[in-house]
Amino acid sequence: MDASEVKNVILKSFHEKTNSHAFLLVTNNVEKTYKDVIDIIKIVNCDNDGNDNCNICNTIDKNTNPDVIIVGPDGKEIKVDAISGIIDSFSTKPLINKYSIYVVNEADKLNVSSANKLLKFLEEPEPNIIGFFITDKLQGVIPTIRSRCEIYNYRFGSESLLDLLEISESEYAEVFDITFDLLKKLNDYPKYLLMLDAKQYSDLERNQIDLILNLLKKMYTIKYESILSDKYLNLDYVKNILDSIDSRDLKVIVNRIRLLDNIIEDSKFNLNKELMFNRLFIMWE
Repeated sequence: MDASEVKNVILKSFHEKTNSHAFLLVTNNVEKTYKDVIDIIKIVNCDNDGNDNCNICNTIDKNTNPDVIIVGPDGKEIKVDAISGIIDSFSTKPLINKYSIYVVNEADKLNVSSANKLLKFLEEPEPNIIGFFITDKLQGVIPTIRSRCEIYNYRFGSESLLDLLEISESEYAEVFDITFDLLKKLNDYPKYLLMLDAKQYSDLERNQIDLILNLLKKMYTIKYESILSDKYLNLDYVKNILDSIDSRDLKVIVNRIRLLDNIIEDSKFNLNKELMFNRLFIMWE
């Protein structure tokens, strides 16, 4: 789904009263995503779905609405004082809105203290307190935040390999070559040789491992989609990825994606990293 489709899914969840208490939007354009989030906030709080020049919409536009708090980095990080301000302001029910809503822009810049402070809302959510986290660096958002949010890829177009893989330039530079090397080994190496290499990957930092596993899953998802349709046929920058995945058997590819999903879930529990990779290699088809 592209950004507009995701926006409609989120809005539909509010109309159906099935919305999450916290959304994490992973995007390739933070500024555009922020504008869409503001639009979502107006629509879900306005009796006329944001179509009327009402008091609520006006105060949201002017950033004077008492039930909407927006925080972002102060320098290089989002500081704990900003999060304390949210908690203090939302200690009572919304004053004029249907929901009290906080927006954390560039959520990857939450420091440990500010992220832990936010867990009050995420671990014990109130029915009318909603959070929106926006980031272009998913792995920069600490796992305790990620695991408690409903995560959406909020993408504007797919004009490059980075957009298609849903990673930033810094993430590409950090792990793409390692991931692509692992992709080829998984197709070419017998299991015992893969297991000999397990320590090479387990010595990496946990956030790098998370990024590699998610990137590997994305590559297999692209292969799956390419078999079902010709959507990547004319994209030269995807050819190496598609050619490096040997199988065109949809059952095999789906099983590999499911295995990666399970390993990604296991990684949240800080299991032994070498054992985790060995499990991946042993169960790989």
